[in-house]
Amino acid sequence: MEFRSFINYRERIVMKKIILLTKILLGWLILFQCNAAGQTKTTNFKQNQLYLELGGNGLIYSINYERLLSEEFTLRVGIGITPGIIFVEGTFIHIPFTASYLIGSKSSKFELGLGATYFAGEDTELFGLDAGDQSIIILTGIVGYRYTSPGGFVFRALFTPLYNSEEDPYFYPSFGLSFGFAFN
Repeated sequence: MEFRSFINYRERIVMKKIILLTKILLGWLILFQCNAAGQTKTTNFKQNQLYLELGGNGLIYSINYERLLSEEFTLRVGIGITPGIIFVEGTFIHIPFTASYLIGSKSSKFELGLGATYFAGEDTELFGLDAGDQSIIILTGIVGYRYTSPGGFVFRALFTPLYNSEEDPYFYPSFGLSFGFAFN
């Protein structure tokens, strides 16, 4: 009976983390939509971007929504779900949150950013051994190139280092490619 209550306790902790991240995401979206609704349209750039990122801050892949607060500042949130990774079995969810500063012309920009990725797995097995449920928050960075065509096509090539103080090695170099579109 005690083991079952321990599992329920762990499940509640994971659910609380997911609920907290969902509340943050919804808060961001509501805040930016309210801000945008209260202003007249004076921007001459597409403020919303939706793209697929391979590698990068989403670790394996992620589908991302990004809001350009200005031509220089962005906020992004994404989600990816992966069934198993190399020697690890189970279902994994990864949710990247990032903020970036953009430098450059209207279509080609240098991107610098910071963020975090929530990474969680359920019923995981590592090399065939039961590892239980896992969750961790990994700090991430962004250094890269972003191209947005006048028609709205978005391409990003990025160096996205990952940092986790709980694992060895602490620092993991990662790279990402993004493809998507921009819209108003």
